[in-house]
Amino acid sequence: MSLRSGFISAAIIASLACSASHATAHAASGQISQLSLLPLHDGLNTFESPLGPFSVFQAWRDNGNAWGYHMYVLTTVIDKRTSVIGIEGSAETPDHSFEDHLRDSPHTGEDALTTIQFAHGELDGKPATLLFEAIRNPKDGPVTSRGPTIIYIYSLVASDGVPGWTPLYFHFVKKIAVPGTFCSSDIAMKVVTGLPLSADAGPPSSPDGCFP
Repeated sequence: MSLRSGFISAAIIASLACSASHATAHAASGQISQLSLLPLHDGLNTFESPLGPFSVFQAWRDNGNAWGYHMYVLTTVIDKRTSVIGIEGSAETPDHSFEDHLRDSPHTGEDALTTIQFAHGELDGKPATLLFEAIRNPKDGPVTSRGPTIIYIYSLVASDGVPGWTPLYFHFVKKIAVPGTFCSSDIAMKVVTGLPLSADAGPPSSPDGCFP
């Protein structure tokens, strides 16, 4: 392991274990461990969770160019009805309000801008179903250029019945600013979580996904 990669790993471990202060009924310190990927394929994917079964419907939106993307609709069954699972926004992302679907942005597969992954794991020592969203921002450069990546982490919880919210939803836990810059959100996600690359990811060209 290089000095740089060792520094990044140490910084990420510290970030995963640090406390996150949010004024919410589901507040938690955000220590995450024991991650196990929930692999997705196009169509309906059904998994167990601490709150019962839930499903992720994945579909490909083909644009006829490099800007195709997956859409994800998350559901569960409550009182014999298929119910949408929403995704909570956060103070850190004010334009990301309560959503009823997700979408990624794999671009060519080698230079992904947004990566979505689901996993089982432990959150503060308790079993949890987790959602990870990695968003890479090459800023003013082309898609292929280096850019910082933020990982947003969510945990599946039950609503307390607030109007407008879904019975189950993914509660925002915290965000991690990944040390360094990357040319692929898939690579940045793997660096933080250790989970396998997404199915659309191209073979990594380097530790940060950038070509020499």
